[in-house]
Amino acid sequence: MLAGLRKRLHAARTFEATIDTILDDTISLHGAEYGNVQLPIGDELVIVAQRGLAAPFLSAFRRVNKDDGCACGRALRLRRTVVVSDVEDDADFAEFLKDARAAGFRAVQSTPLFTSDGLLLGIVSTHFANVHEPTPIELKTLQSYCVIAAEHAYRLLGNAILDDKAKRMHTALYASILSEAQA
Repeated sequence: MLAGLRKRLHAARTFEATIDTILDDTISLHGAEYGNVQLPIGDELVIVAQRGLAAPFLSAFRRVNKDDGCACGRALRLRRTVVVSDVEDDADFAEFLKDARAAGFRAVQSTPLFTSDGLLLGIVSTHFANVHEPTPIELKTLQSYCVIAAEHAYRLLGNAILDDKAKRMHTALYASILSEAQA
C-alpha cells in the first residue's frame, strides 16, 4: 500500500498539488468522510486544504495553536499523532464539541508531517462521522507516508518560505469559501 501512495505522491509536481494528494491519500487510507491539512504560520496552524468540511467548521478552526485541546492542537504540542476516537468522551476536546457536532464528525485523528530531519511541514487530519479508531497498521502506514510526503513537499517548496506559502494558500482557500457562501 505504501508503494502505491508514494507513487501517487511523487506524481504531484507542485507544492499545492502535493498538499492535495496528501489529504486525499490520508482520507482514502482511513476511509474517512472529511479531512484537512494545516500548515504553520509562526506558532499557529492554518487550514490550507480541506474535503467535506462546512464553512462554520473552517471558521472555528481557522487558526489553531499548540495550547488548543483539539486533536490538531495536541498533535502540534506533542509532536505525534493524536487520535480522538469519540469527541463526545474526550475532556480536552470539550470546547470544540459543538463544532464537531455541527460538522458531523464523531472521531478525528491528526498526524504531524515531519521530514526525516524533524522539520514540521504541517498537520493532516481525518474526521469520521462515527466513533472510530484507526487500526495500528493504518497509523503505522500513515506515519511512514507522512515522512515521505513532508520530504517531497519540502523539495517542491524550493526557496519559498513555508510561512509565505501557507499564508497564500490559506487566503485563497478562505476567499473561495467566502465566494461560495455569497453565490
